[in-house]
Amino acid sequence: MQLSNKFEELVLTQLESFGCFMGVKHLVVYIASAKKGEKASFEILGQWPQNQRSLKPIADDPELKVSSPNRRWYPIQDKDILFGVIRVETDFTRGEWPLMLDSRLKALSIALSRSFSIEIDRQKNDEEISYLRSQVGFIIHQLRNPLAALRTYAKLLMKKLGPDSDSLEIIESMLIEQKQINEYIGSFEKLNKPIQISVEIGEERLLLPPDLNATEKITIKDLLTPILERGKANAKLQSKDWHQSIEWPDWSLIKINSKYRLISEIIANLLENAFKYTEKNAQIGISVFELGIIVFDNGKKISAEEGKKIFRKGYRGISSKNKDGTGVGLFLARKLARKVGGDLYLIENYQDNQFNNEIKNLKKTNIFYLKLPIEQLHK
Repeated sequence: MQLSNKFEELVLTQLESFGCFMGVKHLVVYIASAKKGEKASFEILGQWPQNQRSLKPIADDPELKVSSPNRRWYPIQDKDILFGVIRVETDFTRGEWPLMLDSRLKALSIALSRSFSIEIDRQKNDEEISYLRSQVGFIIHQLRNPLAALRTYAKLLMKKLGPDSDSLEIIESMLIEQKQINEYIGSFEKLNKPIQISVEIGEERLLLPPDLNATEKITIKDLLTPILERGKANAKLQSKDWHQSIEWPDWSLIKINSKYRLISEIIANLLENAFKYTEKNAQIGISVFELGIIVFDNGKKISAEEGKKIFRKGYRGISSKNKDGTGVGLFLARKLARKVGGDLYLIENYQDNQFNNEIKNLKKTNIFYLKLPIEQLHK
C-alpha cells in the first residue's frame, strides 16, 4: 500500500508525542506488506527517535525473534484487518510495565488503526473519482459528435424546407435546445475537473447543471425566453393550456449581474412541478410583472395544511404520492431565491392585495410568487 506523505507525517507526529515518556526508548511502526506470490512481511514506516539506526523488516531482524522483557508489540488493526504493528522498546528489565504507559500505547494503536482505515478509504475514493472522471470525460467527448450532427441535419432540413415553411419555428427551437445542451455539456466538462465547491447552497443537487462559463450579464427576458419556449412546447405535447402573461417590465430588460442566473433554475423547477402534478387540459402559466414573477396552475389545490410544509426538505404532498421525485425541488427553489436576495411563496400564504390585478383573470388554483430584489438586480 502506497501511503501519502501527509499520512506518514501524521504517524511520525504521533510517535514524537511520546518523547521519553515513562522509560520509552524506541518506538517503531511497521506496516504489513504482501506482494503477489510472496509471504507477507512487516516493513518499517516510521520510528522515534528519527535518528535511530537503520532497521530491517521484522522477518530479517534476528533480535526480534527472541522475547525481551523491555519490548512489547501492539497491533494496528481494524476488526479482522491487520495493517501493521507498533514495536515499543523501554529501559525496563523486569517486564513490569506501568498501567498508564500500557493504556497510552493501546490508545496510540487504536488511533493509528483508525487513521490507517481512513487512509485506505481515501485511496479507494481517489481511485473511484479518478475512474469516474475518466469515464465522464469519455462520455462528454462522445456526446459532442452527435450534437454537432444534429445541428448539421437541422440546418440541412431548414434549407430543404425553404424560408416559407411553417415548420421552421420547430426546427429553430430544436437548434436552441441543441445549443443549450451543448452548454450544459461544457458545464459538466468543468465539473469533471477539480473545483472549489460552494457550500452556500448545500448538498442538494441543482435541477439544471450550473453554467460555469456564465460570467456575462444577461437580461431576465433573455434568461427566461428559452424556458418559456420549452414550456409552450411541453404544454402542446401534454395537451395542457399554456398561459403566458408577460409585458416585460423595465427591470426585466436591463442586463443583470451573472449571479442572478439562478433565477432561471427557480422558474424551471416551478414549471417542472406544474407539468408533473397537473392533469390533462390543466392550465399552466407564468406572469412577469412589476413586483416579480408568478408561476401558476389550476391542478389539484395545495391545501392550507400542505402549504405550511411544501418548502420543507423531503416533503411530498398528496398529489405527488404516485409520482417520481425526491421532495427537494421546492425546498431548493426557495433556498436559491433567498440566496439571490429574494424569496418564494405560495401566494395563498402571502396575504397582499398587490397581486389582485395580476391574478384576477387567471384560472388559478396554485400560485407561486418569486419575489426578487429588483432594486439590486442591476448593481
